[in-house]
Amino acid sequence: MSDTLVIDTSAGLVTENRIDPLPLYGEEHPMLKQKIPEFTGKLPFNTMTTLVKRLKMTMKLYGGVGLSANQCGVFERVFVIGTDDFQIACINPKIVEVESEPEKVKEGCLSFPGLFLTIARPSVIIAEWLEETGELKRARLSGVTAQCFQHELDHMNGIQFTSHVKPVALQMARKKQEKMIKKIVRNKKNGV
Repeated sequence: MSDTLVIDTSAGLVTENRIDPLPLYGEEHPMLKQKIPEFTGKLPFNTMTTLVKRLKMTMKLYGGVGLSANQCGVFERVFVIGTDDFQIACINPKIVEVESEPEKVKEGCLSFPGLFLTIARPSVIIAEWLEETGELKRARLSGVTAQCFQHELDHMNGIQFTSHVKPVALQMARKKQEKMIKKIVRNKKNGV
């Protein structure tokens, strides 16, 4: 094994023989407001495989069920969704059909810690994406999986989940977020 550090500037990753989690950027990071262009490289691609592993690790580290590359400062059209038991990586994701009316569900976002909003999204969709192996997948997604897919696809399109609610609802949610953060800080100071 070589201890040589490899820098791949095309993907913005610094890697070595071990896989490390990625940094997680907050809501003000400019990349979260940009539409990410389609990945045009040939798959499988070692750097993409490494990126997917790092996204999965970062998502797990922060307790999320979805994470987009641009939330970690990586300008690639890829996200991961899932839990410990089931995870998928979606490169060039798209919704090809909507099979249900929007339903209101509570959503959070790793880039907006402590902020939870009620968002209306279709609960059943038909989606397509490339796996990191290059295989094209098409699946009917429902429930939380469909919700996560749509949330992360919004990230790929530079859309923040806060844009799906009215200003008054956002303001009320921000107040709850502030209270939650103050409580966490207070508990941490008290050793709880």
